[in-house]
Parts: sequence; C-alpha cells; structure tokens
Amino acid sequence: MGDINSIERVCGFYVSSIHLITMILPYIKNQINKNVKIETILEYNLKENVSNVLSNLIIKDKEKEDILHINWSNNKIQKYFNIEKKLKNMLENNSQTNILISGRKKFIEEANKIIDKFINKNINKIKGKKITIIDCYEVTEFDDNIREILDTHELLINTSGIHKIEDIFEDYNTRKIN
Repeated sequence: MGDINSIERVCGFYVSSIHLITMILPYIKNQINKNVKIETILEYNLKENVSNVLSNLIIKDKEKEDILHINWSNNKIQKYFNIEKKLKNMLENNSQTNILISGRKKFIEEANKIIDKFINKNINKIKGKKITIIDCYEVTEFDDNIREILDTHELLINTSGIHKIEDIFEDYNTRKIN
C-alpha cells in the first residue's frame, strides 16, 4: 500500500488512559517540535487526562499549548467522507503526519480500514509524504493474541519512543519463523 517508505505502522499497548498518555507524550512533544502534524482518532475522551498529566510536567508553556491543541476528544468512527476530508487537509499542508488511533481492537480496525481506503484512493498524492499510523490498543479488554497485532505492524511505541518490534521483544523474529 503506497510508497513503502512513506507509510509506517506502529503499535502500542496501554492499560489505562493515564498510561497511554504518559507513553505517547514524549513522542508527541518531539514530533510537535519537528512541526509534524498530529491527528487523532480516539475511542475514549483523553482531554482531561492529558491536561492533568501536562499540569505535572515541567515543559515549556508553548509545548503544553501545542499538545493541548491536539484534538483529544473521542471520535465515533466517522463516515469515510469526513475522515477523507480531514486526511486530505493534513496531507496538503504537511509533508509528515502522525495519526494516533487508540481504543479497543475493533475500533482501531475500523479506523484503519477508512485510512487504508483513503490511502489507496490517493496513492499519487501521498508520494513523498510520510504518514505514521500509531495504533494504541487498550489491553484491559484484550483477549486476542498479541502476536497477531505485532505481525501487522512494523514498529512499537513505548515510553522511550518508537522501536523495531524485535528490539523490544527480543525473540519475536525467531518465534515468527518457527
């Protein structure tokens, strides 16, 4: 799908909304400082928790404002047209975009179907652009095999940033081959 170098698929796992926020904030802060656009598709509203976590951090006021400016409200999976409009605007104005999706597995799968449809429809417009899709799975309701999710992603996010899956799960590749 798309230019192989232009789309990265990242996954992460969290046990609570506070855990999700503390896991992704360092990465988001770094991306904002690089002028990378952050878009969210969230099953649950994170606005209050983001604000609470930020109030306890010692970072520049401008960085806090930029982080709070991100849409941390929950989204129902919108019709394709609404997400398409949002993604077109993001891609027209930015060469690099991060799309953060969080929630239960079914919610993330539906959001990714819409994004994949948009990417396939606009394949020529995204050449030369970098899109990072970060799927953060809520594990409290997680009853699926984690390997199934890891196998559909290239990278993993945790509190120290984005890494190759095998750098975090050292035996991932050897078990994958067997």
